[in-house]
Amino acid sequence: MPDLNSAIKGRRANLKRIWSSKEWKEKKAEFLKVYPNCEMHKGVIIKGRSLIVPATLPHHPWKTSYKKGYSDLEFSQCVAYCSKCHFAIHHGMKLCPVCGEHYCPWDAPMCKRCFDKANPGIVTAREKLLAEQKEIRRLATKARNAKMCAARKKHPCKSRLVSGRCQISKIGTRCQYAPTKAEAKCMDFVRKKGVKV
Repeated sequence: MPDLNSAIKGRRANLKRIWSSKEWKEKKAEFLKVYPNCEMHKGVIIKGRSLIVPATLPHHPWKTSYKKGYSDLEFSQCVAYCSKCHFAIHHGMKLCPVCGEHYCPWDAPMCKRCFDKANPGIVTAREKLLAEQKEIRRLATKARNAKMCAARKKHPCKSRLVSGRCQISKIGTRCQYAPTKAEAKCMDFVRKKGVKV
């Protein structure tokens, strides 16, 4: 089985060779003379009129078009699109049927901007929820930082120096207990409190 990257590189090189050829440029110009307007824009009707935008690219709708007959634009059922619509169709998007300006997924009835204009109550609830979540995250971060700061500043074991090394250790290792566990486990701290072990 051939390497996927080399297959992609080969396909792209082949397409680049076709697109830069004189034959392709002539056929593309002939195709765009017959179909001068973007088909996706023509399909959107606003205020009783379809949108007119000049087409710039022929789009091959079938994967088999790439294998043979790629240059036969009339017979490979190509569709004329503008560059924005061509990019959108390759990314699973369509032109918004309500505003005709923005793009939305194929299964959506309208774009996000039109949905927000049509449903101000949902937008308000969404913004309120986002503000509440942001405040919860802020408070949680503040509490966590305060806990970490307190643990850094105040270590209950008196044998623990500022450097973090333990005085009772002869080899000068760090105190083996965390600030939250030193009160219960550090023998030196427990002895100083007068608790028998």
